[in-house]
Amino acid sequence: MFFVLNKQKIYTYLVSIVTVVLLFCVAGTLNSTSRGENTIQTGSTTQKLLPIYNVQTQEKKVAFTMNCAW
Repeated sequence: MFFVLNKQKIYTYLVSIVTVVLLFCVAGTLNSTSRGENTIQTGSTTQKLLPIYNVQTQEKKVAFTMNCAW
């Protein structure tokens, strides 16, 4: 298999590679400068409600349930 390269293909590949490298450099610079007071932290204060699987009791009782929630 042979690769045929002409000036237009070489120019296109170089422009593409330079653009990708430049974008990575800009993203890295913006990421490193925003690590100070400007950092936004998000979180959730609500907790996921879980079903009750067992209850400690002295009485001898059995409960049969079917959980069909997906």
